[in-house]
Amino acid sequence: MAKVVYSKSRLDRNDVALNLLSFASGSADVLSFVVLSGVFTSAMTGNTALLGLALGAGQLGGTSRTLDALVAFLCGVIVATLLQGEGVHRHELRAVLGGEALCLGLSAIIWGFAGQPVAADLTYLLIFLIATGMGMQSVAARIFNLPGIPTVVFTSTLTSIAMAVTLAVKRRTPIALETRRQVVVFCSYFIGGLLAGALVSSHVGIVVLLPFVAVLSTLGLQFRSES
Repeated sequence: MAKVVYSKSRLDRNDVALNLLSFASGSADVLSFVVLSGVFTSAMTGNTALLGLALGAGQLGGTSRTLDALVAFLCGVIVATLLQGEGVHRHELRAVLGGEALCLGLSAIIWGFAGQPVAADLTYLLIFLIATGMGMQSVAARIFNLPGIPTVVFTSTLTSIAMAVTLAVKRRTPIALETRRQVVVFCSYFIGGLLAGALVSSHVGIVVLLPFVAVLSTLGLQFRSES
């Protein structure tokens, strides 16, 4: 069974996959925040802060969607962990990505039939499906097994980039490949958010498809890698 192995000397196909996943989470976060009542579907740090804000202000009604996203993300992590088993093999990665693609595909189908604006009960379902997919994606990133490339949370990655670049400038040494990987993945997340932000007000149907297409493309790369 083939393992997921990164090149230590150059960017490779796995880098493309992780950039696609980062693009997916960036576009999903913008979509959910703008259209699904101000929640994030991959950035759980932001959701935790929003939950604390709502509870601290006594706005209990504002916690339900945030809790929905948090619970769904954890469900995605749990399911993906069970699918992963004990290894870091490519067939396990395909199973996790397939589960994520299923969640995002279902959300796109439901969105297509729901129309705009989305009804309140469907909003909870859409948040749950997308956040579950993002939870599964967080496990997929770990199967790729490259430290500092999470695809869904970028605060620590941004810290690592800033530290590495600062030290490289100070020591007058080239920027390490792992830092360049982090920069590219961070930019992919930003581009996903940028594109979603540009389209969400006028072409929300396209934005709904962006995460799904990105994850489906990643899944296709995993099958192609053994051909």
